[in-house]
Amino acid sequence: MDQIAQQISNIATTATVDFFAVASNFLILVVLSVIFVLISYRSRAGIISLLVAFYVGYAIYLVFPYTKDIVHSGGTPLMKAFISVGIYAICCIPPYIFVERLVRGGIGVLSVFPRFGLSILAATFLMALAYHVFAVNEIYTFAEPMNSLFAPNQFFFWWFLGPLIGLLLLVH
Repeated sequence: MDQIAQQISNIATTATVDFFAVASNFLILVVLSVIFVLISYRSRAGIISLLVAFYVGYAIYLVFPYTKDIVHSGGTPLMKAFISVGIYAICCIPPYIFVERLVRGGIGVLSVFPRFGLSILAATFLMALAYHVFAVNEIYTFAEPMNSLFAPNQFFFWWFLGPLIGLLLLVH
């Protein structure tokens, strides 16, 4: 009987250690997803407005004529990353306010599972931008599983397209 209890204890310990190892590798993704779930419950269509604002903000960030000049004036990679994230955040605020006012009228009421799905997709979108646009991986070393998911250039398109597909499939 003690041998069975010992085996169950070993299995539970191994499973717990494995779970925490995987969770620590993707901690930033989990934290971002939780933040986006909270935002989605703050207003009727917060996550929808946020995702649309991410896309519009990225478009504004790309076409703003002084983005490269302002970012390169930062000097160190840390300052360049902060400046580029700051410019992107500023570019996302007006579209978020505008789209939230449009969507608040009743479009985009989501149940629990679409909220979680869109929150995860929003987090992956920001991680892809962090890797490829803001160059955050130059100042912070992410875990190897995160690098294998977000670092390859050919994956950026799919992480960029993911939230848009999620919006099309989950919002009705």
